[in-house]
Amino acid sequence: MLNTNLNLPTFLPPILTVDVFTLGNRLLAQTEILNLLNRLRNKNHFHYLIIKFLVCTGLSLPELIHLKIADFNKEMDRFYITNVGRLRKRHIFLDPKFAVELYRYSCEFSPGDYLFPGRDGELRTRTIQKILKTASRMISREIHIPFLRDVIALDLFQKGFPLREIQEFLGHRTKRSTRHRIMLHITEMDHRDPRLFTRNRNQAA
Repeated sequence: MLNTNLNLPTFLPPILTVDVFTLGNRLLAQTEILNLLNRLRNKNHFHYLIIKFLVCTGLSLPELIHLKIADFNKEMDRFYITNVGRLRKRHIFLDPKFAVELYRYSCEFSPGDYLFPGRDGELRTRTIQKILKTASRMISREIHIPFLRDVIALDLFQKGFPLREIQEFLGHRTKRSTRHRIMLHITEMDHRDPRLFTRNRNQAA
């Protein structure tokens, strides 16, 4: 039986973006996300921006580390991923309010080539891992990048976005990969529904 509790909208926004004020599901509650971001913002603004960026974009670790200001358009509301590793090249749009935050950060702190720079240019993998561990301790939940990508995938699916759009946003090379990540986190009842991955096709953008 199709899960009627999803409350799919009649119309979807024309551009897929992730808003932290509406993001949340059985993997990570909205209150947990907002609590984490509020605590980080008061403690370390740089760490706050990195975690919020991951929550809003679902970037992989290599993508985050190599991201440069030159990859953004002039309004900083979208950027092009080229250093992809296993993932596909793609454009990602940001929520307008968060785009303003990033623009002000880039103007005030002039981070140079990289959006999130390290001491000698490129931010180290170990630094990101430490930031994620700190975030995990704050809400007593393990936070890592694959987990955040799954939170985003499930949230977008439950809001009614078609599988193809979720695949493109996260950079999966096949729909099968996107479907697999979603299937890991839905109910057994939905697993048996033959319409599970076709119900969103009629959602108008």
